[in-house]
Amino acid sequence: MTGDRVPSTAARARAARRIAAGGCLAAPVAALLWVPAYARRGPELAGIPFFYWYQLAWVPGCAAAMFIAHLLLRRPDRRHP
Repeated sequence: MTGDRVPSTAARARAARRIAAGGCLAAPVAALLWVPAYARRGPELAGIPFFYWYQLAWVPGCAAAMFIAHLLLRRPDRRHP
């Protein structure tokens, strides 16, 4: 029966990396969509209300999350052993 196959270790590792990459991409989205968590004025940073600097802090955070997801999903170079 073809339905009784057990996935190989490599297939499980690939699936785990895909799930981790999805988590990296979902974290900034969830953090920015949950507006009540940051819809306030204080604490201020250099006179800038929390609402604004929280969102601006996620710009490099999103870039870092996308880079980590890229590293998790990229394929190894098969030309060099």
